[in-house]
Amino acid sequence: MKQLILKSKILFIVAIALMVGSCETLDEGSDGAIAAETFYSDEQTLTAGVVGLYGSLHRAVWSMEQIAHQTGADDITSRTTHSNKWVIWEADRFARTAGNSWRNNDWWRKYKCILACNSFIQNANPPGVDETIINDAKANAYFLRAYCYFTLATTFGDIPMPLVPEPDLQMSKTPKRQVLEQVISDYEYAITWAVNERDTNGGTVNNGRVSKTAAKALLAKTYMILTGYPYNETDKWSQVKTLTNEIIDAGVYSLMDDFAHNFQEPHQINKEVIWAHLMDRRTYTAYQNRSYGNRWGNWMDAYMEWTFFNNFPEGYRKTFTAIADNSNKYFIEHGNPIVTKFTWGTASGTNHPNAVDPVGQTFEHAWQTSNDRCVMRYSEVLLMNAEACANLGPISQAVDNLNLVRRRGYAHGLDKQADVGALPAEFWKTPDPSIDLVSSDKDVVIDAILAERGWEFVGETGGNRWLDLVRHEMVAEVTENRDPRELTLLGDPADKANWWSPIPDTEIVLNPILGD
Repeated sequence: MKQLILKSKILFIVAIALMVGSCETLDEGSDGAIAAETFYSDEQTLTAGVVGLYGSLHRAVWSMEQIAHQTGADDITSRTTHSNKWVIWEADRFARTAGNSWRNNDWWRKYKCILACNSFIQNANPPGVDETIINDAKANAYFLRAYCYFTLATTFGDIPMPLVPEPDLQMSKTPKRQVLEQVISDYEYAITWAVNERDTNGGTVNNGRVSKTAAKALLAKTYMILTGYPYNETDKWSQVKTLTNEIIDAGVYSLMDDFAHNFQEPHQINKEVIWAHLMDRRTYTAYQNRSYGNRWGNWMDAYMEWTFFNNFPEGYRKTFTAIADNSNKYFIEHGNPIVTKFTWGTASGTNHPNAVDPVGQTFEHAWQTSNDRCVMRYSEVLLMNAEACANLGPISQAVDNLNLVRRRGYAHGLDKQADVGALPAEFWKTPDPSIDLVSSDKDVVIDAILAERGWEFVGETGGNRWLDLVRHEMVAEVTENRDPRELTLLGDPADKANWWSPIPDTEIVLNPILGD
């Protein structure tokens, strides 16, 4: 998709201006703009609109702002030596406010993308274009709208749910369960109509567009959320199992032998990444990833809590994910293990105009990177399937899928990437008594799966650790083991009202109904 972005830059800017710059429908000739319903005149403008939709979403995830919702989990915190990190500390201390700029940015950017998707769904009907092409294009809009509503409903709870382009400043909140029902419907549309898919040889690149597999995986995750608090619809495990079995049985995706390759270039051809936010800082600013460029630049926000770090199993994955090294000045300064998982900036040539060279590695930029941001990986499909099988059977399938992920993460206990690269292909398929779980006890297996999900996805865009703790009602339980070196708690982790972010105060000023 990065090549597509470069080729479509002009069309992208036009699409952004038309679909995202204003929520109102413009008449032809109004300040030189074109009404959305007349802009879509052929397949080329349809493609431009889709590029614009992804640009809108990627701008919503370009920074670490989503992490501000999720720090109530026991994995991520931030440095205490910089007072501007209060936007991360709030959730970590269970003292969320409606004036948190990072969470509020996440809110309005997601709604901006939603309104753009609504406009595309309503207006992208170019005459003379094959209906299959139109439906495939719209599958992207339904998919992105579902993704935005899922993240909003699982962080803010009850929210307004516009399904038309025009904002309604008197719209009341929709119950979060009803929002997730819309998410399910939107993902089902994408599964039906998306035609962008990889083949069994990985011949189609991961171009960032919706695929049937991506929609299935995120739909499975939606059903998994419904199995736990506050919904407790345990019958939904059957849908989780069916959808993830379909992905596994298709044999298109697999684990990467090197865990680190999911967070380093190149990303386009990656047999594990099912869907990611594709970034490219050379193009429009919407595509820059800020998590971050210079490996040891002073831009890092994500640190790991001590108890989580100490419980993290030794092995390659831990070595790559975090560091607590007394020789590292950032660790010494901030006092918590540093989450290094996202600090592998995009490598570039020594003649790159913005290159920096801190430790013998030339990076594209000091605090921006073209590295993609993973949303759904095959390892998550395996672990969702494992939890479904732990609940429904067979328990042996649950253990087998769990152990695949455990072995890959441990990587024979190695800690050097070159050594991991020398391991036999698909080494993680071979039983390893030193790391494998051997149990047929449902509770033991589920506990192991939840722990594995925490270590595998720490800090990633999906927010899995926080969502897992909420759906299993474990927030207060894990907080009891909080290390005294962490930030002092201001709220009660057992108070479930503290598990949701408040609607931004700026939105309530515009629409007081949202404050009720």
